[in-house]
Order: sequence, then C-alpha cells, then structure tokens
Amino acid sequence: MKAQKIVIAVGAGLAFLLCLVGFVVAYRAYAEASTVKATLGGTFKQLEKIYNANPFPNPTNIAVLRSDTAWATNWYQSLVTELRAAAVPPETLSSSGFIQQLQDTSAELQRKAVAEGGHMLPEGFAFGFERYLGSSSHMPKPENVKRLAIQFMMVDAITRELLNSHVTSLSGVERDVFEADATDAPAATSHRRAPAPGTTAAPAVVGVADKRYPGQHFSFTFTADEKALGEVLGRLAKMPMFVVVTELKIERLDRGLRPRPEKPAGETVDKAKAAALPPSQRVVSGPEIPPLLKTQMQVDVYTFEGV
Repeated sequence: MKAQKIVIAVGAGLAFLLCLVGFVVAYRAYAEASTVKATLGGTFKQLEKIYNANPFPNPTNIAVLRSDTAWATNWYQSLVTELRAAAVPPETLSSSGFIQQLQDTSAELQRKAVAEGGHMLPEGFAFGFERYLGSSSHMPKPENVKRLAIQFMMVDAITRELLNSHVTSLSGVERDVFEADATDAPAATSHRRAPAPGTTAAPAVVGVADKRYPGQHFSFTFTADEKALGEVLGRLAKMPMFVVVTELKIERLDRGLRPRPEKPAGETVDKAKAAALPPSQRVVSGPEIPPLLKTQMQVDVYTFEGV
C-alpha cells in the first residue's frame, strides 16, 4: 500500500514538472509572437502613414528638378552658341571687320610664338593673307569676306597646333586664292593645285564635286624635328575640324655634325694619345643634335553643312 502511494506521488510530481515546463515554453513562444506582432503592427502603421502622406510629387522635389532642368537647358544653349560662334564666322562681318580681325589675330599669334619659345614665326608673317596685311593691304570685296574669314579661321586653328607642337619655325602658309581680283597677289602666298599634264588650269572652286562637303586647301611649310613633326600630325588628327593631311614632303637638314679633319697621307693615329684627350676633344664627328626636317604639308579642311 505504501509502495503504491509512493509511485502515485512520484508520477504526480513528474506530471507537474512536465506541465510547468510546457507552460514556460508556451509563455515564451507567446511573448515572442507578441513582440513580432507589435513590430509588424508598428511597421504597418509607418507604411500607412507614409502612404497617406502622399510625398510624390513633393513641391520641394519639383522645385529642385525644375531648377536642375533650367540649368542644364541654359548650359546646353550656351554651349551650342559658343560652338557655332567658333565654327562659323558671323555672316554680317564687314570688309573692315575682317581686316581688323586679321590684324588682331596675327598679332596674337606672333606673341604666342614668342612665348612658346623663340622665333617660330618670321616678323610680319601674314599667314597667307599678305594681300590684306601690311602697308600695301587691300580691302576685300564684301562677297569674299565670308570665305576669307573661314579660311583664316582654319589657318589660325592649324597654326596654333603647330606652335603648340613646338616646331622650330613656320616659314610659309599658302591657301586657295579664289578672289577674282587677286591676280596681283604675291606668288608665294597663293596656292592652286597644278593641273594634270595636257589640261588647262581651271579656276579654284571648292566643293564643286559635292557641294554638301566643301573643303579648303592649304599648304604649310615648317621646320621641326622628328618628335615635333609626329606631334603635329597627332594634334591635327584630334582637332574638332575635319582636317586631312593629303601630302607630306620632307627634306632632312643635317645639323650639329663636326667635319672629320683631313689627315696627311701615311699619318697614323696614336691611340694612346687619343685616349688621353678629354671627351670633348675626342669627338670629331657624329650626331650631336637631332636633325631638322623641312616639311611641306598639304592639308584639306572640310566643312559639313547642316551638321
């Protein structure tokens, strides 16, 4: 009888413990569920609050967007205006205005040549426009001003690239002389392509083959070393203008070579004596300075209407 009571008591105790453990586990699960529910409820309320506030479109955002759009539009219009002003001379440029522009830009290029390193340009250099510069200058006809301004704009741009490439000197610029009254222009300043054998020379009219792509032809004569010549070609290839180098004539000018002294017949060289001389006296020949290259560069510059 006692043993049965003991078993019953032990069983009751175990059942109580199991119930207690179950209650604790259930309470913890309920507490965690309540926490998750409260978090989800708070998040839902925040989303509902944001949705009900309707922040889009926000007046502040609209004002900022409009300001940015106006700035971008003004910047674009300014860029287009500057590009057009640089690419095409004003159509209202007068004959006297062209002469003034020619004189001012020529003086600026002379100053740039001096600043870039010495005498790259001869004094009084006219860049192929000798007819309109100097004491005996002529006034261009109004109908020629536009094309003359275009030619000079192209010569100006290419000359700046030559100066930036540090050529030794720029000695000549020739252009297509299209003016009907330019027969008295100096021969060194006008340039017309030679006609094929058996044909007669035709007037220099640019863009006849295809009026959509008119071009201007120029010839630049300059002296530079090999490195500077390579830089010239690279700069011309990267110019905003469509520049095509059609021909290069290069003449090598040796410089910095000491002539080998003539020795009497039968005289031998004392190697020991020669070795004792300082290096400056031992060198009797050999390249001391890179050779210069006298270059005549034919260039075509194209313009594309409507682009």
